[in-house]
Amino acid sequence: MPKEFYLTPSSRRHLERHFGDGALAGSYFMKSTFETPDDLLLFLQKTSSVTVIKQPPSTIVFTYTLTNGRMAGTVGIMQKRSLSEKDLVHEIREGFTIEVGLVDQLELTADFCVVASETSKGLSIITAFPGNYARPFAQKGQPAKEYALNKQFWAEHVLLRKKS
Repeated sequence: MPKEFYLTPSSRRHLERHFGDGALAGSYFMKSTFETPDDLLLFLQKTSSVTVIKQPPSTIVFTYTLTNGRMAGTVGIMQKRSLSEKDLVHEIREGFTIEVGLVDQLELTADFCVVASETSKGLSIITAFPGNYARPFAQKGQPAKEYALNKQFWAEHVLLRKKS
């Protein structure tokens, strides 16, 4: 029997940022598709993922694509080289300085990812976001190879926010 997804109180608080009004940089779920994290959780319990990506040591990424013209939300990441220097700013996010790209419009996508940790209770959701797979931010404690890959990815990509 497949393991079920679940949210801890802290992961719920983190995930709720992807259901907000778009004040923070990054991607957002459309309220017409998933109004709350619980709506997303219900969808996950009855839908198979398109792909499964294992990230050492114990993280699993599940990718999904909505059908019938439904959009999951907005894309919140882009290759840095696609933006001009004047559209790049720095922000503090969870104690880290990140680069953010400012764009006129956030693109809609049918794709989304769910990042989870496998536990004895099931699949504990760490985060979920509309768009294609993106590597985690590089952090101390990650295996050396993963840290290097993550650092390289975020040297080439930025989170996006709509210009105000």
